[in-house]
Amino acid sequence: MFTIALTADLHYGARHTAGQHATYELLQDLLANPPDLLILAGDIGAGDDFERCLSIFDRLDCRKALTPGNHDIWVRLGDERGDSMKVYREHLPRLAENHGFHYLDAAPLVLLERRLAVVGSINWYDYSWGRDKLPAHAEDWEDRLRTKRFTRGRHNDANYVRWNTDDAGFTREVVGTFETHLNQALRHVPSALAVTHHPSFRGLNYPKRDPIGLDGLLWESFSGNMSLEKVLEANAARIPFAFCGHTHFAREARLGSLRGVNIGGDYHFKRLVRLEWPTGILRTAQFGDA
Repeated sequence: MFTIALTADLHYGARHTAGQHATYELLQDLLANPPDLLILAGDIGAGDDFERCLSIFDRLDCRKALTPGNHDIWVRLGDERGDSMKVYREHLPRLAENHGFHYLDAAPLVLLERRLAVVGSINWYDYSWGRDKLPAHAEDWEDRLRTKRFTRGRHNDANYVRWNTDDAGFTREVVGTFETHLNQALRHVPSALAVTHHPSFRGLNYPKRDPIGLDGLLWESFSGNMSLEKVLEANAARIPFAFCGHTHFAREARLGSLRGVNIGGDYHFKRLVRLEWPTGILRTAQFGDA
């Protein structure tokens, strides 16, 4: 049996004291029952907390892999690491390598001996999950998308993601890279797990009130994209599981034969999902008070 442990949204840092304690509890569980592979599905830690978080797993003797989240590429004005794109392409991969983590956005992790691959991506949003319905809710919908402005407040990506591209352009890049990596991996093994930070299909996104209002549609717009969903649909027969984080809501959903799992950790509590391969048995543990 091959055990894969997955967690997301550790949001490591002194600002989140309860969450930091929960992360240490999660680490102790991993040390007591080491998996064969640990995967972090993004929002590991903003700024210097990204490396601080990776360092706590140095004692864990197993394979490790990660994909970053949107918080992990936040930058300050004049950030010495560069803009968000440089952080994503250069800074985070270097830190991951220094701490023994495979950076999934750069290459798939192919486990030939297990006839399995892990294909990962930060994933991103191009507004395609909400754009068609927004005009009926607000005349200024285009400006709200551009500025990431809700009826109250703004999405923090508007304040801290800084680069010379736009959301649609970055989405095309990461989805194209994911599809390339998936095709590469499936030439060598029969099955692949998908691991993303932003939800890879809508069934894993935030729970919704009915009818969905303006802010709900904006969150839909800023949460994922139809392009990756189509890639998964086209390859669902060879992707038994898709895991994600980002929303802080634990959810499960199906996309054809593919089983989707949103890990569902939050700032003040953490969740760990263990997958036994090839049986497909899932076990979930929670650390801290939800």
